[in-house]
Amino acid sequence: MKHLICDIALSIFLTLACAMPTAAQPFSLDDCMRYAVEHSTSVGQKELDLDDSKADYVESVASLFPAISASAGATTNFGRSIDPGTNSYTTVTTFSNSYALSGSMPLFEGLQGINTVRAAKVARMMGAADLEVARDEVAMQTMSAYIDVVYYTKTAEIADEQLQASRATLRLVRKQLELGLKSPADVAEIESQVANYDYLLTTEQNNLALARIKLREVMNWPQDTELEIVTDISIDASACNVTEQEVVSFALQYNPRIASARHATEMKRLLYAKAKGSYSPSLYLYAGYNTSYYIDFDNKAAYDPFGSQFRNNRGGYIQASLSIPIFAGLNRRSSKRRAENAWRSAQLEQQATEHTVESEVSQAWQQMQGFGKQYVQGQKKEEAAQLAYDGAAKKFENGLISAIDLQTAANTLLQAKSDKLRARLQYIVKARMVDYYNGQPLIR
Repeated sequence: MKHLICDIALSIFLTLACAMPTAAQPFSLDDCMRYAVEHSTSVGQKELDLDDSKADYVESVASLFPAISASAGATTNFGRSIDPGTNSYTTVTTFSNSYALSGSMPLFEGLQGINTVRAAKVARMMGAADLEVARDEVAMQTMSAYIDVVYYTKTAEIADEQLQASRATLRLVRKQLELGLKSPADVAEIESQVANYDYLLTTEQNNLALARIKLREVMNWPQDTELEIVTDISIDASACNVTEQEVVSFALQYNPRIASARHATEMKRLLYAKAKGSYSPSLYLYAGYNTSYYIDFDNKAAYDPFGSQFRNNRGGYIQASLSIPIFAGLNRRSSKRRAENAWRSAQLEQQATEHTVESEVSQAWQQMQGFGKQYVQGQKKEEAAQLAYDGAAKKFENGLISAIDLQTAANTLLQAKSDKLRARLQYIVKARMVDYYNGQPLIR
């Protein structure tokens, strides 16, 4: 029994631990994007919209089937009334009840019902595409915020390295001042350099704190709960294996934003066809069945029992109704015109979306190429700046250069490291975007 209780307690603990957000395990980029999509309110709204469009589609299909209704009524008359058996006036107290079953079905109404079903089906497909777009947008926002955190984490580390190096130089210069090898001006110059790097470190740490807040906001992560992320991101070169035109062609064919725009255009076209159908005659079929029961409380024996009356009073009807629209205040004309304008507007929106996506793909591909080259050049630049700084530091120790020259070399190294870091992270982002436009999911 003890083992059973312990197992149950352990299961409950693990379940609660998995349900609560925790930073024990650092989140990767994909983990952050996946969490953000799962907890996004905008994605949740799109899921509800999709569910509404599914319900609208089912409703439109059901509208093509016959509408059937049943009714029952009971009446007690006091005083002057009509006897349903003789159709003459009477003044006795009577009781009657009736039962009816009726149905109606549209046979033809200018294909309005069919086009409504088709439009609802396309709207459902558009809702699915919009949901995918919402998920992708949240993932992109999360990726941008994540990269900012990684960038400021690394720049803070770089600033701290430079600060520690400057402090070491300051300690050395102070000793050389005591030995008479350096002047007070050299010490003051190095002290200024230390203060500058200390200020830079504080700025980068503040930027890092703000970036972490933004990432938690985008992810819908509790602000009072720490979020640790993986800051070492590997470079994926898969996007380099495709040409720009291949990516553009694939995106124009399968990108969810373009799919949504195309569905919107098709839906507006079908609604326009429905509006034109309102000019056509409408043919409806009606059918019904009814029966009744009647009794006089003062002379019950004069009337047949309930079962006999229920059978004998049965009646039914079948009716066909043809409605021909002639004039209704120009509302059909106005509805058709507005539907046509909405269709044309959707066509223009589709064209604009296609041009926007095409431009975004081309920019992402070109930026990926550019940042890739910058990263390669940045590596060489950093190596050269590091060698220059090391040489300047030795020359400064030997009194061959001034503190200003050493600070210039240090600033050049700091800028080279920052440029390489920025190019590397931007290349990763743009490569992911190119892969996304080429059909790969953002979250892997």
